[in-house]
Amino acid sequence: MGGLLLGVEALAAVVEPIPIAYLIDYLQGNAASLRDLGWPGFGGSERTETIVLLVVGIIVLAAVNSAADSLAEVCLARGGRMLGFNVRVAMYSHLQRLSLAYHDKRRTGDVLTRVTGDVLVVEDFVVKSLSNLLGSFLVLAGTVAVLLWREWTVALIAVIVIPTLALVSDYFSRRMKHLSKTQRAREGELASTTQEMLTSIRLVQSYGRGSVDLRRFSEQTDDSMHAALGVATVQAKFSFVIALLEAVAISAIVWIGVLLVDNSAISVGTLVFFILVAQNMFKPSRKIVSEWYQVGKVLASVDRIDDLLDMVPAVQDRPDARPAPTFAGGLALRAVTFAYHAEPGDPAPPVLREVSFEVRPGEVVALVGRSGAGKSTIAQLIPRLYDPDDGAVCMDGEDLREYTLESLRSQVSLVLQDTVLLSGTIAENIGYGIEGATREQIEEAARSANAHEFIVALPDGYDSEVGERGATLSGGQRQRIAIARAFIRRAPILVLDEPTTGLDADSTRLVVGALRTLMRGTTTIIISHDPGLVRCADRALVVEDGRIVEEGSPAQLSRAGGRYTDLMRRWSVGYAPGREEVEQGPAHRLSTVEEIIQRLQADGSPVQNSGRPHRHATHVNGRAQQQGNGSAPAVAPALDGPPA
Repeated sequence: MGGLLLGVEALAAVVEPIPIAYLIDYLQGNAASLRDLGWPGFGGSERTETIVLLVVGIIVLAAVNSAADSLAEVCLARGGRMLGFNVRVAMYSHLQRLSLAYHDKRRTGDVLTRVTGDVLVVEDFVVKSLSNLLGSFLVLAGTVAVLLWREWTVALIAVIVIPTLALVSDYFSRRMKHLSKTQRAREGELASTTQEMLTSIRLVQSYGRGSVDLRRFSEQTDDSMHAALGVATVQAKFSFVIALLEAVAISAIVWIGVLLVDNSAISVGTLVFFILVAQNMFKPSRKIVSEWYQVGKVLASVDRIDDLLDMVPAVQDRPDARPAPTFAGGLALRAVTFAYHAEPGDPAPPVLREVSFEVRPGEVVALVGRSGAGKSTIAQLIPRLYDPDDGAVCMDGEDLREYTLESLRSQVSLVLQDTVLLSGTIAENIGYGIEGATREQIEEAARSANAHEFIVALPDGYDSEVGERGATLSGGQRQRIAIARAFIRRAPILVLDEPTTGLDADSTRLVVGALRTLMRGTTTIIISHDPGLVRCADRALVVEDGRIVEEGSPAQLSRAGGRYTDLMRRWSVGYAPGREEVEQGPAHRLSTVEEIIQRLQADGSPVQNSGRPHRHATHVNGRAQQQGNGSAPAVAPALDGPPA
């Protein structure tokens, strides 16, 4: 509709000089009255009637021109805003589906600039610039057609000038696009640096590095400023060249027109018509000049948007993927090999090498090993944050890739070391675990996570704002909210990645108590460097250089004296996470997760599996040793679990 209205506007603009030219010729006696041409009279003299009709024609054409222009702007505004809405939603949805590898290597500020700034450039181009550019091109085309109809010699000038304008515009547009793309990239770097400073303000202020960061920010701002000045310089040169071409073309039309008048080939009115048409031809040209630099900017932004949308998610649903049934919780990795690829298909050293193990429904398994061994990678394969390069991750005997991502991830809960809380209220953060959570469900989950008491003690209770990233809460409080978020999901699969790291003894006691309840009857994968938390598991897997090198119950592995024993010994001496000094009267002592669990036992809390103990196969240095004969193991798991 906007394009159609712009066509009407262009037609009105092209024929607008005709009544003026005819009026001049009529007043000089070189044109007949409108009554002689068949126009109906209205009772006045022929002269009056002709002048009135021509003046009315001028007014009507101006009104049509203006109305079509205004309505076209309304249509293009609606179209542009809808385009911006659709592109933003598409990019936001696409970013959610891109793999973690993409987000790990991209600077947040640059991605944010693409979603906001670059889309805004495209949106503003359609809303503000497209009407000028498209309307001006239509006026140019109509002007050339009218000149060819009236006098080909004058039209020849337009035919020469317009391609010249196109070549000049194309040259400057390519330079503008390159400079604008550089400018947008600099703006993305600025946004990234600002975002990094704001999210790390405590570190910046604590280390007194504000002046250093300010110097870096100033340098990046200077680069952005010079890029913007480069765009402005090219735009100024473009405007100068177009103005020069306009002056030369109009001068040529005047000379040719005067020669034609002297030879009685055309009338004075026709000469005036040619000059007005030429001015109308360069009026849209000036609009094109004023808006053409936007073409380079919008093309640069479109390229950046296109780059993002062209990224293929490394993890996505298969065409034949189906919704997952309710899982029993039987997890298995079968000869899994995985590497972190910078781009799909790029070579990368493997992080996991033919890893295979099984976890029975309701079993608690600890992954232990040095940092970088591949423990967290295994955990991230379970909700398909990544897909293995070879092998398969299976749930209840089925490859996870057979199921849709949404249905799979709805049955996996994660409690991470770096607790992520969203801006909003505590209730909203807990209810984030499921859609449509009620206040009763939220409070029940908070009670199960030992979080209800501290929440109701806050000024606004569950409606208290947590602040960005939960900055208004302590580490233990944030972790218990994360556990409550896991509780409300009631997922059959639970992944705990260093859940007690950095917490003091009291917070650890509350968190461990909540985790004991959360893990009951749930297939649980624990990743931890805390010996006390590791010993809570039914079984431990020792990961080293991307392989499972030992497997068995914590008690069996301790007696075997292999890598597990060495790790426990290292972590028990001078280990920081989960081990904090707490003041007990005048003296001080160390309190570990293991001691906290013993304290919970003394309080009468159930800590031992109620059913027949598991029968564990221990693999130490490649040798399988069958342990257990139906009697209780030497050290019973310190967590509740289902019957074997």
